[in-house]
Formats: sequence, structure tokens, C-alpha cells
Amino acid sequence: EENFLRVSDNLVTLQGHMSKIRSRINESNAFTDRSKVKVDPFFRESIPGFDPWESRLAHFVQLNYPYYSLDEKREMGPGWDRMKWAMVRVGDYYHMRTDPGFSRAEADEVREFGKYMDNYFFRMNHISSPDGTYPFAEGAGSFLHSHRGIRDNVKEEYTKAGGLERQILSGKVIEHIVMGTVPAEFITDTTTRWDPWKNELYRMEEGSPEPIPFTPEGEIRYAGLRSAFLNRTSEDVLYEPNSTVITRTFENNNLKPDEVEKLIRDFLSDPVFAEVGKLIENRLGRTLQPFDLWYSGFQEQSLYGAEMLDSITKARYPDPMALQNDLGDILVRMGFEKGEAEYIGNHISVRPVGSGGYSNQPPLRNDTALLTTMFGTDGLDYKSYRVAMHELGHNVCGIYSTRNIDNFVLAGVPTGGITEGYAELLAYKNIQGLGLKASTPEEQKHNLALAAFWYLAEMGGQALTEIEVWKWMYANPGFSAGELSDAVNSITTGIWNQYYSEIFGGLSDQHILAIYNHFITGSHYLYNYYMANVIVLQLSDAFEGDNLAANLENACLEGETLPELWMVRATGEDISLNAVITGSQDAVRYYKQK
Repeated sequence: EENFLRVSDNLVTLQGHMSKIRSRINESNAFTDRSKVKVDPFFRESIPGFDPWESRLAHFVQLNYPYYSLDEKREMGPGWDRMKWAMVRVGDYYHMRTDPGFSRAEADEVREFGKYMDNYFFRMNHISSPDGTYPFAEGAGSFLHSHRGIRDNVKEEYTKAGGLERQILSGKVIEHIVMGTVPAEFITDTTTRWDPWKNELYRMEEGSPEPIPFTPEGEIRYAGLRSAFLNRTSEDVLYEPNSTVITRTFENNNLKPDEVEKLIRDFLSDPVFAEVGKLIENRLGRTLQPFDLWYSGFQEQSLYGAEMLDSITKARYPDPMALQNDLGDILVRMGFEKGEAEYIGNHISVRPVGSGGYSNQPPLRNDTALLTTMFGTDGLDYKSYRVAMHELGHNVCGIYSTRNIDNFVLAGVPTGGITEGYAELLAYKNIQGLGLKASTPEEQKHNLALAAFWYLAEMGGQALTEIEVWKWMYANPGFSAGELSDAVNSITTGIWNQYYSEIFGGLSDQHILAIYNHFITGSHYLYNYYMANVIVLQLSDAFEGDNLAANLENACLEGETLPELWMVRATGEDISLNAVITGSQDAVRYYKQK
């Protein structure tokens, strides 16, 4: 106890300022508004660091503040006071020492595959329908990243004329991606065009185009996943015999893989899945297709045309500073009190990135959080605005987790699904953030329940696929990329046929559940997105009609203890499917009567 305040304060100082240094030095790599110059790599090689074991700091920490396993935390944690929890959190800092001479396998292959997937874009306007026409128009909106860009475009097409044709085409492309049958030349050669129905590649010249030879991508996705597996599992030898990437990934989030898997399977087996599917089918007036896992009709943006939303966000946010300056007002429109909204907005820095978006919580108390999203030359389109609102939710969670926490070593949340829940809560309010008229309060509640439910339906299958594939890889040492490809196809079709086929018009043997880049690059993160939408309904129900900001901050004062303790503080109960199942049942009844 005599040393603890010094230990915790100094660890926060070391980590917080090192985070700021690394972020600043790497700006030209991370952000599109920071030009690259010749000296940048020399500074990156000059980032300071130290070995806490060589300095003996790690030994002092571990001897005085030992590491506790998840089982031990669950058993004893409810009886610990805040000082003990802070000591336990410090004990997590240097739990494992990696041998300084230890080299992870396949590291180069993992980096190269990561670059490949980062730049995995499809020129959709060069892909034809069965009748030979090209349903995607020329322009920036036709250059879509897989999976993220294709997914987000499918969501938008529900409000666009001719959207179904483009969705069907996107679904066909997804099947080729997962099966490895995309022409490799189509990805790299901008003069080619592709008919995915015949799987023929053309080079457009005068007269009738003739098919040209091509090389299918083949097993590149599965070779990449295999490299990621070998890379991550090479560290298993450093841990106790029964430790695996699977157990460590979940336990680092204070969860058990078998408990999460049960939560997913219980959800997908619930009869309300078919009822919600039928509701969507009735709205669309057709049988559900696999890409309808991304149905966006329960989201508030479905009230508006995609072109209209693009015109609003591009005009309002031509550059990152315009968005940064409006964050406080966005939060007010979402229901935050003005003073609180201004504080949060003033503690967020918005930066542009090449694709997607991400965020970081403040590295020090009362410091600035980071929000990133993609800005085009003509401003922020609606897809990237919605990404920004998701990241804004992460920022709110990060600011509330660091501003008034009693000991900063506890700053954060005990599992990724909680911060993802905050992110989704604000993302669902994105139309309110624009100041546009939304549905009635009653319909907003029902739509949030259904939107969360349908997202769980999608992510449940994706997360379950990831879990089962990682189990298979551990059970089959020495597997080849081809064997992994066959296994993934078998696993995805098995999950699809068990839980999805009947709801999706009897379609069987579909592979869309393996499309996520998070899955194929080996991040083992998808279960967090699933947990997020279980949690978001619990938060929404618990905070209904109350001061949103105050409740969100109060929950974050629990810090990095255990998910069950955090959730009980926030909502009065542990993580549960009750809110999303009962909320969806009520919503289905409401819309049936209406």
C-alpha cells in the first residue's frame, strides 16, 4: 500500500505519454491529412522504450501485486474494495514476459496479407449483371472495399432506385470472394471487366468483348488466415499448457468462450428469429436473400433516401474540423445536456483516414480522445458519417471511463462488448445527430430492438463461424491452406443450414458468414460486436427516460473490474438476452397490429 499510489501514477504516466509520443510520430502513416516526408521512418525508429523486466520493475510489480486468473477474479472479486481492484489491475500489466529473443512465426506473411486486405477494393462499375449490363454507375461510390464497403453499400441500396439489382450483384461477388474464385487480375488491372455469373473476365475493346484467361485468387484468404493462426499460436509455448489464443482472447475480455458460444446459439435458436425474418420479408415483398443479413429498414436512416443523406453530410462536413466543431451539437441533438455535450466535443480530435474508422480513449485524465473516419474530396458521405457516430460512441465511453475514475489504472471497461455497445447506441441515434425528424418515441424503441436483434442475427453467425474455425485449426495441426478453405466452407454451410436456411427461403449451403475481414485476418474479435448489441438493449432499457449522459458516465465509474459487476452497476442485472428477446417480441406484435 505504501508503494501503490507511486506505482499506479507512474505506470499511467509511462503508458499515457508513450501513447501520445507513438501517436504523434506515426501520424503520416495513420492519417491522410499528414504528408509523408523522408525523415518520418527515422523518427519511428527513434521512439523510446524500455524493458520492464530488465529494469526489474515488472518483477517488483508481480511480486507485490500478483496476477489473478478470470476464475479467481470471479470467485473473489465481488468482495474486493476499490483499492484491491486497482492492485489487481496493476497485476495484469506484466503478467507474461515475452522472451526478448522470441520471434513470432509468419510475421512477415501476416503483414503482407494485412496490406492485401487493406487494399482489397472492387470496381463495382466494371462488374456485370446476367444480362450484360453494369448496374453500378461510374464514380467514387462504385469503388467498394470488401467486406466493409460492400456491406455498407448493400445497406444503403434499400432506399435507392434499382437497389435490389445491385444488392444481388454484390451477393454474387461475396460468394466468389469467400470461395476464392475472383479473377486475381480483376483486382489489379483497371482495364478489365468481370461477369461473375459466368465467371469470365474481359478487356473492353472495340467490338464484342472476348473472354481473356485469368488466375482465380484461390486460397489466398485461407493462406492469410493460416499465417495469422501460426503467428498468434507461436506464443502458446510461453504460457501454461492449456492456454490457447482462444482462451486468452476471451479471458482478456473477462469472458469464457463456452459461455459466449451458448449465448449465441441460444439466440439463433429462439423462435423470434423466424418472426423478425418474416416481418422483414413482408416489408420487402420477397423471399430473404443472404445479403439481407444487412437489412437496414429498422434503422432511422431508412426514412430518408441515401442521396439526400449524402448531400446533407457532405455539405455540413467538408473536412474533419467541421465535424469536430459540430460534435457538441450532435450530442445535444442525441439527448445530451449542452454543458456535458460541449465538454465531450471539446475533448475529441477528428482525423481523416484512408478507409473505415477507429478511435482511441484519452491516454491521460482530461486528455483528448481520437475519432477517425474517411473524408472524400467532396466531404463526408453518409456511410462515413455513420462510422463517425459509431466511433463517437467509443469516445463517449473512453472519456467517461477516464474523466472521474477513482484510480486511472482502472480506466476502461472490462470487456470489448461494452465499448462496442456504447458505439452502437450512438450509431443508432445518427439521424437524430443530424437533426432530422425521426420516428415517434414508441417506434424508436421498437426499431432499436429490431435493429439490434437483426444485427445479432448477422453477427451471431459471423462470430460463431470464427469460434468454430479457430477450434478446427487447433484440432488439426499442420493443416494446409486448402484444407482450411474446405473446413471454413463446411463450417459456414453447417451454421447457415442449421440456423438460417429456413428463415431465408430454404436457401442452403451459403458462405456469407465467412466474409468479414476481422475473421479472415485472424483478429478473433467478432464476438465483441455480438455482445455489444446484447448490451446496447440492456443499456437502452435501463436508461429509458432518464438522463442519458449521467447514466452512461455512472456505469463507466466501475472501470476494468468484471463485465457482470459493470453491468449490474449500469442496469441492475448481468449480461442477458432478455432485453433483446422481449423487446423484439413486443416490436413484432406492434408492427403486426399496425
